This record gives sequence, C-alpha cells and structure tokens, in this order.
Amino acid sequence: MPRSAKPRWPSTQTVMTQEPLSKHTYLGIGGPAEYYTEVRDQNTFAAVLDYCRERQLPILVVGEGSNLLVSDTGVPGLVIHNACQKLRDLGCGRLQADSGVLMGQLAHWSANRGYRGLEFGVGIPGSVGGSVFGNAGCFGTEMSQVLESADMWTSDGVQSWPNQLLDFDYRSSKLHRMSSTPIVLQAILHYRTGDPDAARAEIRALSRRRRDAQPTSRSAGSVFKNPQGEFAGKLIERAGLKGKNCGKAAISTQHANFIVNQGGATASDVWKLIGEIRSTVRQRFAIDLKLEVQLVGDGFEEAR
Repeated sequence: MPRSAKPRWPSTQTVMTQEPLSKHTYLGIGGPAEYYTEVRDQNTFAAVLDYCRERQLPILVVGEGSNLLVSDTGVPGLVIHNACQKLRDLGCGRLQADSGVLMGQLAHWSANRGYRGLEFGVGIPGSVGGSVFGNAGCFGTEMSQVLESADMWTSDGVQSWPNQLLDFDYRSSKLHRMSSTPIVLQAILHYRTGDPDAARAEIRALSRRRRDAQPTSRSAGSVFKNPQGEFAGKLIERAGLKGKNCGKAAISTQHANFIVNQGGATASDVWKLIGEIRSTVRQRFAIDLKLEVQLVGDGFEEAR
C-alpha cells in the first residue's frame, strides 16, 4: 500500500489521527502520532501488527512511555498503546505476564501471593515488554535474571524466544541491535514461593527507597547508563550540572541522572541539555555517557 494512501483500519479498531504523544509519555513531551490506537488483548495486538506488516506501515509500540524522548515533530505510521495486562500463574514457580503489564502491578500481584523475586519491579516505571526490551532493573535485580522466555511477534509469525536468545547485556538486549525489531507479546517469569507479608514489606521498603532517591515530577527515568565502575548521576553532579536547565527542562536537583519537565518543556530542550551533559562530562572526566532513554522520531542529531 502506498504511504500516501490512508489505511482502511479493521472496523473493530478505533484509530485516532494526529494524537499528541505528550499525553502518553512520562515526560509529557512528544509531537503527534500519525495514527494512534490501543490494544487490550493478545489476539487484537497480533492482528493489528499483522495488518501493519502487510501494508508496510511503520509501527511504534508503547507501554507507559516511561523511557522515551519523542520528537517534537511526532511519529509517522501507527503508534500502538499496549494495554494487554493479563497475569496467570503457571505453577511450579512460573507465571505468564502480558507485555503491557506494569512492572509495579507485577510486583504487587506477586507479593500478595507470596511469590518472591519480583519485588524489584516496584522501582521500574514501565511495562513487562519494555523491561524485556531494555533489560530493565533496579535494586540489584534485572529482567534477565527472572525471565525464562518471551513470546515475540515477528515478520515470520509468533515465536517463543528463550532467555539466552535475547542476548541480554546491561540495559540492553538483542532487540536493540536488530534492524527489524520483534515485538514482545508475553513473558514467562520465574518466582520462588515465600511469605506474602514479607514480600509486601519488601515492596514498601523499596517504594520508600525510590521516593527518597528519585524525583516525582515528570521525567523519562534514568537518562544515561552507568559507565563501568561509575554512576552517571554522580558524574553529572561532580561536573556541576545539577539543577541546570534549558528552557523548561532541568536536571533534577534530587538525582542528576534525571531530566524533569518543569511544565512546557520540548524534546529540543531535553536534547540540548543531554548534549551539554555529555560534552561537559567528556571534558571533565574523559567519559562518554551512553543513553538509556530511547529516542523516537526526527530532530536528534546523532545516531541512536
């Protein structure tokens, strides 16, 4: 289908045009999606992905939009909000989670049943799918440590990928490095059985740690990956950049590896601030900071 032609969407799917993505990202930043829709079950999700593949329509799947910096000019093609959120206990220390399940939701659901090992999810403001894609982690645990396998939508159909095939690294997976990125549909995770009260107590303690250490205002989470043997936030603070702003974007005074939207910030504001952080840290410490936040759309001068 030529890109100039307007898609004829399935009659069962509500699709909006020119939907502001600032309404769908934690940062509250982002231009319009050419097309935007929401899916709530796996069959619909796969059907919409197949529809776009057949018509060569660009796809962007978002969960909570917690790790995204979306261009001010917006995104071509279809943006799919993944709201598939079923959780199912498979027994024998295994559970199945739709990729749209929020990591905090997963942590609480598991803790209430005495399933241990997934409490770290309360510190991740994103979904299971995004956490698999980026090997999200906090409080000493990463997604790669609890994942058994993931069901992936690919151009060749739905496939089950074992943990090893995803080639996890620090805040990265094989999915980052593929030209045609498969989409996470579901994940099978490991847990160990334990005491629900102890699990809930740990959830509360981790939540307090997060509130004490991270800003509550709009942000995209950690902007940079921690260099080996260092902490990005500490380097930025030592460089004297804590609290610095560009337009309505500012480096958090609470944690310097967070850039916050003070109200009305643009992607251009954030990108200029990122450039200044990188340049200053490189000059001061001879360290090149690598992005953890994902760049979406045009207007970012260098390759992802």
